[in-house]
Amino acid sequence: MLHSSTVQQARQPGARYQRHQPENTTLYPIIEQNLPALRDALQQREASLPGFVLAEFEDYLRCGRLEHGFVRVKCNSCRHEHLVAFSCKRRGFCPSCGARRMIETSAHFIDHVFPEVPVRQWVLSFPQALRLLFASRPDALSRCLAVIVRAIQTDLTHRAGLTTSRGARTGVITLIQRFGSALNLNVHLHMLILDGVYTLEQNGPQFHRVAAPDAPSLERLLNRLVARILRRLTRDGLLVQDPEQPWLDLEPTDTLDQLNAASIRYRIAVGQGAGGRTLTLKNPVLARTDSTPKPFTANRDGFSLNAAVACQAHQRDQLERLCRYITRPALCLERLSTNADGQVVYQLKNPFRDGTTHVLFSPQEFLARLAALVPRPRVNLTRYHGVFAPSSPMRRAIVPSKASGRRRSKTKDPANATLSRKPEESNTHHPDLPTAPDLPTAPLTWAQRLKRVFEFDITLCPLCGGQLRVIADITDPDLIRKILDHRISRAPPRRPPQRAKPHPTLPDLFAEN
Repeated sequence: MLHSSTVQQARQPGARYQRHQPENTTLYPIIEQNLPALRDALQQREASLPGFVLAEFEDYLRCGRLEHGFVRVKCNSCRHEHLVAFSCKRRGFCPSCGARRMIETSAHFIDHVFPEVPVRQWVLSFPQALRLLFASRPDALSRCLAVIVRAIQTDLTHRAGLTTSRGARTGVITLIQRFGSALNLNVHLHMLILDGVYTLEQNGPQFHRVAAPDAPSLERLLNRLVARILRRLTRDGLLVQDPEQPWLDLEPTDTLDQLNAASIRYRIAVGQGAGGRTLTLKNPVLARTDSTPKPFTANRDGFSLNAAVACQAHQRDQLERLCRYITRPALCLERLSTNADGQVVYQLKNPFRDGTTHVLFSPQEFLARLAALVPRPRVNLTRYHGVFAPSSPMRRAIVPSKASGRRRSKTKDPANATLSRKPEESNTHHPDLPTAPDLPTAPLTWAQRLKRVFEFDITLCPLCGGQLRVIADITDPDLIRKILDHRISRAPPRRPPQRAKPHPTLPDLFAEN
């Protein structure tokens, strides 16, 4: 999801690039004006936000702002020039950088990972106590994830009529998603798994298609997953199984854990009403009382396993949309607003079963919710398993080997910064560079992302159609101020809007006749 202003520009013929101006969004002033108040409120409790969470907020306030640095882009033909601001590249809640990462990741999955075979999405949700544990202990989630992938891979292998001893393996990409639809902390797994398994034959890897799982097989698989996850946590000393208390009773140890716990339980963490339920708006007309079970879904003790969404081998566009969905940013600006009382209102994409359509926060509580969504540093939220793992002997023969022109050079090339660089001019075709199919791919450029999603070619000059190129990146504060002041002074004066001609009065109409 890119900013709505960019989307509207892309859909208009002959549109030209305009900075998305984050300072004019609803989110920016909320963070800018209330971040000091949140820090003061925590200091009164002798607490503080971790350094990486504060850096997330501070970097967002600089993201997309020309005052903090930019790139100068100029046309080779008519010398038209405009400025492109730097981004924060954070992983928490920045809508712009989240959209960039969504497009880049989904494009990489389609172009360089998934072969043209059926793919199914498996979603595994955890009880609230395990969500808090996995948010504060990502290493525990990593160990449980190995158990989960192994159980699902074994289930696919058996349903294909094969055995793991024969070398049957499937491909799995796991996206660890941390947010729910109400901006609550909800650590759960989105796994894109091949709908079948590969075996290594004499003529290369052979794919064996597996039918969709039925309800009994999903129930058995979920029971197996629950038992193995609990056994893994017990071995790690994080869980003591007690028949009289079959849940975790975790006491938050630091400020971030307290914010996480409140977010998971839909509670207010800071300010007035701390500990109470988050305020909501409900529409009784939308309340549902039916208890129709969802297809391809199994539930047990707070665990939920869903395998309802699948894409066939020829549905590559649908698969890319699915990849964008599971890699989307946590926050949607179009559903964020403020009311007359100064509260932050966030609209749900789909109403809850009880008819809840909006959640309301005080500004400080809203920032506390955003803080809970920030992942800890050096925690990879995208994992590759099975035949997609880097160490898999079948990976090179299975993943697509398209000559997409996105190959990463082992040496730094300043020319990579130019917007006008064409795919056929990639480093892949340079005679001094290796051309192995497993050479790492370079990320999509900002221009390639816009063109892939919206067919909006930013590399072309909006005035003459010539090629644009990057001529400099400006980071010196004095030079930034000088360039911005010069552009403001050169800006033509704004002409008053042209008034429409007055409607003729009745005597004037008779006079013309």
